[in-house]
Amino acid sequence: MTDIAVVIPFRGRWNSVLPTLEALSAQSVRPRITVVLSVDGMAEPPDEIRKLVDLHINGEQKGPASARNRGWRASSSPVVLFTDADCLPEPAWAERLAGKLEEGYQAVKGVYLSGGSSLIQRLAQVEFEERYRLMSRASVVYLADTYSAGFSRNWLEKLDGFNESFPLPEHEDVDLSWRLIEAGGKIAFVPDAGVAHVHRATWTAYFKLKFRRGKWRIMLVRKFPARVVSDGYTPQTLKLQMLFSMPLLVSLFAAPVFPVLTAASALAFLLVCIPLIRTASATDRSIVPVVPIFALWRAVALVSGSVCGFTSRRVI
Repeated sequence: MTDIAVVIPFRGRWNSVLPTLEALSAQSVRPRITVVLSVDGMAEPPDEIRKLVDLHINGEQKGPASARNRGWRASSSPVVLFTDADCLPEPAWAERLAGKLEEGYQAVKGVYLSGGSSLIQRLAQVEFEERYRLMSRASVVYLADTYSAGFSRNWLEKLDGFNESFPLPEHEDVDLSWRLIEAGGKIAFVPDAGVAHVHRATWTAYFKLKFRRGKWRIMLVRKFPARVVSDGYTPQTLKLQMLFSMPLLVSLFAAPVFPVLTAASALAFLLVCIPLIRTASATDRSIVPVVPIFALWRAVALVSGSVCGFTSRRVI
């Protein structure tokens, strides 16, 4: 028996998960790890996959929440870490996350180290960097998102794992994190436990992602209304960007008739982008001029998704 299980939910092309499994093979505490590949409704993995995992579990296709539950329940390790099949954990990743859990935290959260070289990928990484800065200063960490996260096994059992009514890779980890906090657990932010990733590579793909995020966030806060004010992860200025984005779009159409109104709306929106601009200036200065456009694109996607979430009758 090992004392750390690393669970990867998987559905896709087998060769796409190989880099992740190879990165886990290079972990500094590899002898302590049971690598668990939880396959979501696919055939048995080929030999090249089998030799890189310690345990593989096949089950009916029900989504990543169900696959993660199958994975951690099939293991016996007291520490359970999660990452995704498109992430590359750095060599000390498991050691650092497990170390914080062993200090007494009930859950831990790591970070994305990188996101890709295209403009939208670099902007998306700046978005994460702003959130990480917020979390590093927060008195309470409310989120352990599963691209780089860990939980003590006894708390996964106490909370009955992930809510399997989430059919997509969307907010099931937020739901688990918020339930953990409400039950009295504590989450540690571990900024030196990083995974490399490739963020959405096109502006359209990013918009679709944020639309979905907005939809499911609204659906989830019905269950946790206290998190509307603050979730310890979403910058308050992002909420203001969402609020100001619609008046700005309307004023752009009215610019020939009401140019002063358009200028005032644009200035107001620019002001609430300042924290994100500062983060970009510190981490990727060359993209600073595009940050307000990115923020508007993101805000419109989130607002649109939120409207969809408000009208949804789905109960989670």
